[in-house]
Amino acid sequence: MSEARGSEALKLIYDYDYLLQRLYSRLPARTAKASRFELPKLMVERIGTKTMIRNFKQLSSVMRREPRLVMRYLLKELGTSGNYDEENGILVINAKVSSTTLGNLIQRFVKTYVICPTCGAPDTKLERRGKAWILICEACGAEQPVPPL
Repeated sequence: MSEARGSEALKLIYDYDYLLQRLYSRLPARTAKASRFELPKLMVERIGTKTMIRNFKQLSSVMRREPRLVMRYLLKELGTSGNYDEENGILVINAKVSSTTLGNLIQRFVKTYVICPTCGAPDTKLERRGKAWILICEACGAEQPVPPL
């Protein structure tokens, strides 16, 4: 009788569907990866023909990117000039820009230069190798070339 029991246990060990079901029952519940990565709401103020982002330093620190790098991207995409006040953390853009447009540009920046395309984690860093920019994920180790800034 122990021989029949042993073959039944051996059959369970090699039963793929059983093993797969057992594996999934032991995995923790999936959570949204981007839930821990939330950008602060943009504090946009327009004065005459200039647009100011009051919380630009905070925004850059949440993305873990240099404010000058993010500024360069925004100004290039908008096709205008501007400057960054390091003391107050304010970005001044020399054009009238809506907060919706700025929000869309920031989201595009995050998708391209912050979020890992392999695993979706925001734990990345940008590194310049020669003329190429490489997005390196600290969570999964993937390296992805990104468009130049």
